[in-house]
Amino acid sequence: MNEKATNRQKALSRQFMDEGMIRWEAYVSGGQPNTDAAAKIYFVCLEDPFERPRWVTHSSRSVAEATRTLSKMSDTSLVELLQESQPLD
Repeated sequence: MNEKATNRQKALSRQFMDEGMIRWEAYVSGGQPNTDAAAKIYFVCLEDPFERPRWVTHSSRSVAEATRTLSKMSDTSLVELLQESQPLD
């Protein structure tokens, strides 16, 4: 796999630890063109299978923009966004 493809794959999801030292993965989904669906950032707990996945709508509503944002966010910003998220039904 070339370096460009590797960098693109890294941007699809991020792993980070919250303030309780619990590992989470964040990824972007949704926001299909020409639909009302907005891009969302999803959070999945990697350590507790009973912790419900969480989500938050990205302000741009665009998958491309949300993915760029996710790839540039600090772990502190991800924790703050996780705190703002709501449980997935």
